[in-house]
Amino acid sequence: MEEPPCILCGADNRRSVFERSSAEGEAFTLVRCASCGLRYLSPRPTEAEIGRYYQSTYFTQRTDRGYDDYFAPGTRSQIERLFLLNLEDLGFEDFERSLPGPRKSLDIGCAAGYFVNMLASRGWTARGIDISESCVAFARERLGLDIALGGYLEQRYEGGFDLISLWATIEHLHRPDLFLEKIREDLAEGGRLYISTCRAGGPFMLLRGERWRYYNFPEHLYFFTFRQLKRLLEMKGFEVEALSTYGSGFGAPGSIVRKAADYAAKRFGLGDMMVIAARRAQGPGSD
Repeated sequence: MEEPPCILCGADNRRSVFERSSAEGEAFTLVRCASCGLRYLSPRPTEAEIGRYYQSTYFTQRTDRGYDDYFAPGTRSQIERLFLLNLEDLGFEDFERSLPGPRKSLDIGCAAGYFVNMLASRGWTARGIDISESCVAFARERLGLDIALGGYLEQRYEGGFDLISLWATIEHLHRPDLFLEKIREDLAEGGRLYISTCRAGGPFMLLRGERWRYYNFPEHLYFFTFRQLKRLLEMKGFEVEALSTYGSGFGAPGSIVRKAADYAAKRFGLGDMMVIAARRAQGPGSD
């Protein structure tokens, strides 16, 4: 177990928010940085230890995600539909049309490769990377995709990517700051970074309190507000271009209450998920 300092401001002064057990019954503590307010898990498993929480059952039996089997055709359809909605919110088609030549993309934490496959079908040279052996095997064998198994920070790529994506990934990372530094290096001039992650500080998080649906310990390590994530992006040499929120987790799935809450979350920017488009800024990033 490790107790990291705050990646946003560097402070090592944190206050306990609450303790919650994992699916295996281990207790983990959510803390809040006393200087900048960032919420994160501490103590937490090290990168060497965290792998045991991502066994094959993580993608086949996690019903709190809203589905039972990540590899099922129905689940794939749901995920692809969400990608299309997110891309629309981020102005993807205009960006895609602005690219003059062959388009290159990299999806970090690509899981079964559904987004990689979507871009490949649009003519992109699309690649992915993930640490899950079962997901990478599925993406390679079932979808025929160019997916690497391993950690992104250890990979080296030639040439720049026009688009790098972190769909529901940044909250899982031990060092999001280092990922953003490397992503900036791996982006082509004018390249874009797309991020989706749970949004802390919104009304639905506050309403649910300790029962908020994204407090999954220890898989989720960081919980950013939009302002905190924007600050981190700017520190690492990015400029935010677009933001949208969606989702509420309020009421039973499919109920009128859920539909009304989701509509309000989308319409008024109240959602507890957020999607962000950022471009590589001119000049080096600074801490």
